[in-house]
Amino acid sequence: MEHLSVSVYRVPTNLPGGDATLAWDAITLVLVEVTAAGHTGLGWTYGSAATAPVVRDELSGLVTGHDAFDVPAAGDRMSRAVRNTGRPGIAAGAISAVDTALWDLKARLLGLPLVRLLGSARPVPRSRCTAAAASPRTTTPSSNGNCAGGASRASTE
Repeated sequence: MEHLSVSVYRVPTNLPGGDATLAWDAITLVLVEVTAAGHTGLGWTYGSAATAPVVRDELSGLVTGHDAFDVPAAGDRMSRAVRNTGRPGIAAGAISAVDTALWDLKARLLGLPLVRLLGSARPVPRSRCTAAAASPRTTTPSSNGNCAGGASRASTE
């Protein structure tokens, strides 16, 4: 892997969001880009902008200059490096973003879709039912076969 860069973006949300502990009107996205042999892999996490210095200062040197195909070894190096920093929280988000970028880079170097590299080598079976919104009131089989509450049978022809 030849180069790693990290960027932070504040992305406004369409509507205010929140939960029982916090309200927000934007999210912070931390984007990691890794390059090798003319290809770029992307990874990201949502969290504090403080994630970027962890990527840049603590993790970048552990992946730059190493084999782009050996993603598990990079993950091990990163996990060991944050042992005293603390693996949960910001460090976990930083590792996740770099790890995702490395897997994306490996897939691009191999000319494969990432989903195939990660294990979906065989066709995914098609459902015989179309997707439908569910509610607690629609949990019984419908009259059109084995599909649950209001879902319609999909044609497999």
